[in-house]
Amino acid sequence: MKQTDRSVRIVVAQPNTPVAGVDVRTALRRLGAGVELEVVGDAQTCIDLCAAGEVDLVVVDYTLAVHCERILKELRSAGPPVVVAIRDASDDVALDVFRRGASDCVAFGRDGEEVLAVVALEQIRRFRTVRDRGEAERRIRHLEQYNESIIQNMNSAMLVVDMDGRITFCNPPAGKILGEDPKALRGRAVWAWFSSDEEEVSLLARTLSSGVSYKGAERIVIRSDGTPVPVGISCSPFFDSAGEKIGAVTIFQDLTEVKQLQSQVLQTEKMASIGQLAAGVAHEINNPMGFIHANLFQMAEYLTDLRQVWGRVDDLLQVIPSGDLETIRAAGEELSELSREVDLAYVVSDFGKAIRESQEGSERIRHIVQDLRDFSHHDSSEHVLADVNQCLDSTATIVWPMMKQIVVLEKDYEDLQTVACYPMQIKQVFMNLLVNAYQSIEAKVGESGETGKVWLRTRQRDDGVVIEVTDTGVGIPASHIDRIFDPFFTTKKVGSGTGLGLSTSFSIVKRHGGSLTVDSKEGEGTTFRVFLPLERDEAELDGD
Repeated sequence: MKQTDRSVRIVVAQPNTPVAGVDVRTALRRLGAGVELEVVGDAQTCIDLCAAGEVDLVVVDYTLAVHCERILKELRSAGPPVVVAIRDASDDVALDVFRRGASDCVAFGRDGEEVLAVVALEQIRRFRTVRDRGEAERRIRHLEQYNESIIQNMNSAMLVVDMDGRITFCNPPAGKILGEDPKALRGRAVWAWFSSDEEEVSLLARTLSSGVSYKGAERIVIRSDGTPVPVGISCSPFFDSAGEKIGAVTIFQDLTEVKQLQSQVLQTEKMASIGQLAAGVAHEINNPMGFIHANLFQMAEYLTDLRQVWGRVDDLLQVIPSGDLETIRAAGEELSELSREVDLAYVVSDFGKAIRESQEGSERIRHIVQDLRDFSHHDSSEHVLADVNQCLDSTATIVWPMMKQIVVLEKDYEDLQTVACYPMQIKQVFMNLLVNAYQSIEAKVGESGETGKVWLRTRQRDDGVVIEVTDTGVGIPASHIDRIFDPFFTTKKVGSGTGLGLSTSFSIVKRHGGSLTVDSKEGEGTTFRVFLPLERDEAELDGD
């Protein structure tokens, strides 16, 4: 097992004498030497260890009975994931432990130890991903609060310009961001860094011309060496003692680190989405694997029959050169009798059918794995021409196993022109919208047994393409519509969402020169509409 920043710590709750000769510890030692196992025999000791130290996983032997129930009850709301190991488990027993809060359930059969090791590894990775994502989010909140404090207290980079836009004052942080000695900046036109072709100039120009103030906008400053630097900027008019406007004060803060952290959170959100879909995807893979396994077993039996037939054929070939008709006839009859006995025509036909089915199943698995691998990858540094229909459809393939129990999915795709974009980022947008649609329907139908609908539509326009994701879920209250794209705003219960999904999607679409809008009616459903332009200035796309 590849180790992260520290060793893995697992608490094992099981009887002193393993039942049915299967020891949970044996399975977990498959994870490698970096795994620390602590074996306990009762619920309280297990709970105390989880409260006292960094425990990555708890594995409970179901034969501990009441101890197992208590561990699940105490750790379901806060604590590491709990995997329950059951011998000869029925579906009812497995469903019961899931309802009590188990993260997963492993039945010990012939491959029980290997399955438990795989499940444990997945649960540990998922738990650490969630924990690390929370830490990244806390860092972002801290940095944003810190940036706001700097701007308010004028400890950030600061420039003062006269009415012609020439710099009259520059502090050291401003010189560092602009890539110049602060003293050398006095008297120089600010437009050398805030390019006259960029929107930033209009803010400062409007402040100089009309006295309008701007606070907390995000813009790009071009350093002297040509490097773009993202900044949070505020502009205010500057007055002399007589109240006459004599220039403007521009305060800005380097947001490079914040942007990097946001990129990290985007990737973490992406992997978390895959984690949410893991169970459904595993089921989709298990289905073709099941009949591939069955077909291989059947083909092995058919091969035994074919070897017997070939043996009789070989006997016949051996006696034909002798010319003894009776011997040849007897060998032929034995071959015919065996062929009838094994039903040779059926064996040959079914053997070919089993091969074709196994090929189809393996191709299905290959597509699922390829879609997951593509989705988890970072984008390349350059945008490419992409088929938006394919991006949407492959993302829907990944999400479908999670939603298919309660969602009817309908697709209406038009032929679209290819769009210059970062495909993985666009897929992340589609993933967020599809997961939101599913969760909205889930919140509406609950465990009623009813289903909802999700429509995927694409349309070609003269200037771009439009993608719509419509659901029949709970809808969005009118009081929330104006806030749903705000960072960290979420209507989901604690632990179910970070509030970054729609904000991230909005930023990605805007970065591509497009728009993300929403129409919703509470209690009836929601439509998210993505517009991506066909043409966009390459320098602008690469520079965002």
